[in-house]
Amino acid sequence: MSSNNLQFVKNILDRIKDHYGLHTNSDLASFLNIHPSTVSAWRRRGTLDFTLIFNKCHDMDMNFLIYGQAPGSLRYTDSDERSGSFREETQLPDDTSSLKDMVTEYKSILKIVRDLLSKLPE
Repeated sequence: MSSNNLQFVKNILDRIKDHYGLHTNSDLASFLNIHPSTVSAWRRRGTLDFTLIFNKCHDMDMNFLIYGQAPGSLRYTDSDERSGSFREETQLPDDTSSLKDMVTEYKSILKIVRDLLSKLPE
């Protein structure tokens, strides 16, 4: 597992803990209604159950939850949906490989969100 994935997962879990005032991984596990070893496994493997996270953290801003960005710092419009792109309002990183990684992550998250939305009752 790449260190980027490990850090990505760690950051998401830490943001959840901070947002809800949770102090330990056991507190986080209790909040998510999972066994503490699951949280440890996520951190070790760099994986998450995004469906569970999105369902339990529905009141958190997704930009902040996933990327640590201030709420509303990304805008997404219908024309962006057609092109599959996001417009960034904050300063972009100088490193183009970081930008490519961000775009790849956005597309992955967008697919997850679309899948989740398609499962909601009309």
